[in-house]
Amino acid sequence: MTVLSPPLTRPLPRSRLDRLVPPLVASQALVALVPATADLRWAAAAAWDVARAAAQGGRRVALVDLRLESPVLHEAGGGRLGGPEGIVDAFEFGVSLTQAAHDIGGVFFIPAGSETQHADELLAQPRWRKLQAGFRNEGALLLLFCPAASLAKLGAVPDGVLVLGPEDVELHDATLLGTVRERWTPPPPTPSPRPSHPRRLQARRASRRQAVLVGLALTGLTGLIAGGWALFARGAEATHTRAAPAVPLAAIAVPHADSAGWTVQLAAYGTLPKALAHADRLAGAQVGAFVTPIALDATGTVWYRVLAGAYATRDSAAAAREVLWRLGLAPRGQGELLRAPYSFAVDSTADLAGLRTLGVPAVRWDGSASNAGRRLVGAFETPEQAALADAQLKRAGVHAILVTRTGTTP
Repeated sequence: MTVLSPPLTRPLPRSRLDRLVPPLVASQALVALVPATADLRWAAAAAWDVARAAAQGGRRVALVDLRLESPVLHEAGGGRLGGPEGIVDAFEFGVSLTQAAHDIGGVFFIPAGSETQHADELLAQPRWRKLQAGFRNEGALLLLFCPAASLAKLGAVPDGVLVLGPEDVELHDATLLGTVRERWTPPPPTPSPRPSHPRRLQARRASRRQAVLVGLALTGLTGLIAGGWALFARGAEATHTRAAPAVPLAAIAVPHADSAGWTVQLAAYGTLPKALAHADRLAGAQVGAFVTPIALDATGTVWYRVLAGAYATRDSAAAAREVLWRLGLAPRGQGELLRAPYSFAVDSTADLAGLRTLGVPAVRWDGSASNAGRRLVGAFETPEQAALADAQLKRAGVHAILVTRTGTTP
């Protein structure tokens, strides 16, 4: 792609990122943040501003530092990291992204991590495309803070690029979304950019093909894809890469302060019986569980998430997850902490087995698979996310009310 001059870019004043960024990246799954200034501290701070703006409304956003030789994002994040692991450790040493990610102000930050002698091979990995597809399926956003030169080596084509700074940059087969600056003034007219010399363009394309083909089967990458991005692509069995259509961000209703809104997602299954069987195993261990139907794309594909417990705070959910690990009810390192305070409450006289026969993913909340007591269907992050379950209940002729959980009952 040719060099882009400031008049051709969409101006993004840093003071207005909270309003400009969310609609700009609403349909994107992987966006590169490319510094275009010698002031890397400013660029790092701007990258964090972009990430926090994109995370408004509860969208899951991961920010990865791909300046592997000289990382800078950790200095500008405003939070303390829980450990030294990062993206290098995830790709080369099998550390899960769940372990490498640090929740800082609502953004999941993944630092560069350990030093590597294989930076180009890491960038060229085709696994980036699977991560991109996984984030798209979940409506999440992966932000890669990287030099412009890394774009030609990356094993996935970003859905867009945000340039951080006033200088011109050269993008390699990527779409420019906008340019972030401290402030904007009307730029003077400039001539159209000169086209690249054919030989230079051919050489760049050859270099890019060579970089992509260089990718090595680095140790632990299977684990990275199977469970490493469980924070965002939650299907434990999901191996599909079908891209989901863009979905507008919906306003999230705020539950009561005493809502037991936090839960631990352990798995997702392509069939309801498998999900219910997992939930019943948890119930047999006196652990309340939810089964939540989620539509992944416009084709009607449905996956059933299995979530354990209802907790008032994130910290209490994290402590419960530790207990699940110690009891062997979940593999250590597995389990996303999720704020999903909404559930459908079903008439307690309804037969549990009968509801399941009708295709309703009903569970009894007291940690038992017996037929007595309160029934709940799903645990949802927003009322809008409950639309599929609501349709299933109506088709089955089952009356249910969407409630905000308090304590362990609606």
